[in-house]
Amino acid sequence: MGSIVSNAWIGSHFTSKFLQKQKISVRLVKEEVKQKFGIDVSMGQCRRAKKYAIELIEGTLVEHYAKLWSYGEEIRRSNPGSTVKLDVNTMPDDKTYFRKFYICFEGLKQGWKGSCRRVINLDGSFLKGLCSGELICAIGRDANNHIFLIAWAVVCVENKENWKWFLENLQDDLQVDDGSGLLEAVKEVMPNAEHRQCARHIVANFRKRFSGVYYERMFWKDCKASTEPLFNTAMKEIQVLNPAAFDYLMEKNPKSWSRAFFREGKDV
Repeated sequence: MGSIVSNAWIGSHFTSKFLQKQKISVRLVKEEVKQKFGIDVSMGQCRRAKKYAIELIEGTLVEHYAKLWSYGEEIRRSNPGSTVKLDVNTMPDDKTYFRKFYICFEGLKQGWKGSCRRVINLDGSFLKGLCSGELICAIGRDANNHIFLIAWAVVCVENKENWKWFLENLQDDLQVDDGSGLLEAVKEVMPNAEHRQCARHIVANFRKRFSGVYYERMFWKDCKASTEPLFNTAMKEIQVLNPAAFDYLMEKNPKSWSRAFFREGKDV
């Protein structure tokens, strides 16, 4: 009976599943076809069906990028005051190719200004698949210390130029000249900002180099030290235990991750 079932038919029924998880195994697809439709199909059919579904998905993604101008205009129409910026590369043949896209809804601007702590966290994540690039975003903290999305952008690559572009747009939207952010780009756009690193990221990498509960416990002792003498005392314990671990943490600029060095009057 499997011979009357086409690859396209199988692929079309599992498109949403492949969209969510492109690495799903062909064997699992075969089992699901059997379970859902009571049809036995070959591994080869499922393999071709997966290829068909992924090509369908990637083609749809390309078409969506072509609609970004219309999407931006609809955001401005339906959400007055929102910021949408699209930047493209124009080739000699007049074809345009995507470079970066920034969005900040008016409601998010006002929400951050009116009810969030004056802390902005910046981060980026790689986009995988046919349309590669980087998703970068600005995240705030509300009065309950919950995550509050402020703005986001999709860029071709994560570099100083694109972070600077993102921060300049964010600065205009929030009307601030201070904040927290990423190194060189922040130094240019927000020179008065106090830069703080994510302690969880630092300790995660620290554990890879220096395993053991004691190392992690000492790191958090340094991180939470409220004064410089307390910080120095804790760091001295690490130095005695393992000079290499001490050097590693000092290279990470403790002034950006230890409470002992944070400016007074700033939210933490």
